[in-house]
Amino acid sequence: SKATVSVLYCFLHHTTKMNSLRVATRTTLRAFAPLARVTGLDLMQVRTKVTAAKKGKAAKKAVKKVAAPKKAVKKVAAKKTVKKVAVKAKAAKKAVAKKAAVATKKAAVAKKRVAVAKKVAAKKDKIAAKKAAVAAKKAKAAAIRQRAAERARAKKAAAAKKRAALKAKAAKAKEAAAKKKAVAAKRKEAAKVKALKVKKIAAKKRAAAAKKNAALKAKAAKARLAQKKAAAKAKVQAAKAKVAAKKADVKVKKDKIKSSGPVTAQTLFMQQNKGKGMGLKQMHEKFNALGAAEKKALVDQAKKNLAKRNEIKQSMKKPASKYALFVKKNFPAAYQSALKQTKDRKEAFRLATKAVSAQYKQSQ
Repeated sequence: SKATVSVLYCFLHHTTKMNSLRVATRTTLRAFAPLARVTGLDLMQVRTKVTAAKKGKAAKKAVKKVAAPKKAVKKVAAKKTVKKVAVKAKAAKKAVAKKAAVATKKAAVAKKRVAVAKKVAAKKDKIAAKKAAVAAKKAKAAAIRQRAAERARAKKAAAAKKRAALKAKAAKAKEAAAKKKAVAAKRKEAAKVKALKVKKIAAKKRAAAAKKNAALKAKAAKARLAQKKAAAKAKVQAAKAKVAAKKADVKVKKDKIKSSGPVTAQTLFMQQNKGKGMGLKQMHEKFNALGAAEKKALVDQAKKNLAKRNEIKQSMKKPASKYALFVKKNFPAAYQSALKQTKDRKEAFRLATKAVSAQYKQSQ
């Protein structure tokens, strides 16, 4: 009814003092707009009536006096209507709160989207700046390359010019050198002809000298060969003479030794009975058949002959050297001392010889 809507509107109008509650109030009123249309209620008229009702107690009393007979009936209906409206208002409030939460969430999402959009835009700007920097860098590099290419071309052109100048200079030098070479070749050829003539003359002289030298060499070779043959013949003869002298010396020594006579009784007996027509067997038999007295006389004579032979041999020997006499005197003691150091006789002999040699060197 119109009264219920008026009460609800007043309640919401006086309780909505913050911005958020005003928004909720507007949303509630929008929700109740269809209901107002159905009941034929004009919201602006309701607000005017409520405002007019507040203007004074006298106006209220007058309304009460006029509406007193109807108040009791309307009060009961109003209470029922207020309860229904309160339930509906509560539901509407919940819906409004839900819509406000959704709106807040949407606003947050929108804010987030705006932030993301800003971030993306900043990133795009950064990428664009980076691309611009890369492009600038490439342009700079291209300019540097172009300048380098221009310098290289200029350098190449200068080098080509220099090479051409050098080539021309080299050609002139080559031509001068060719002329000089031709003159030198002519002189060389003339010198060569002259040298050939001199060489031929020298060759003739050398050939004559070589012939003469060959004849002299052949003569000297023959003389050397004859000298060598004579020397070889003399050497052979000397060797033969030496052998013959040695043999003669040995024969003299043997004859001298033999001159002492037989040194055994049996050989003495065989010498005494030589040429008496007896063979060796008979001589042996006859010697074995001799008596003791006869054998003793032969043995005594053989002993005398042996002593004489030893004297002859001793006289033919060379006198011993000082070192030999020193070794004969000191070697036995050195050998015995070496045997105490080692059991090996060869090693002992070597050590003793070394020691005796050292003693002899010290004594000299």
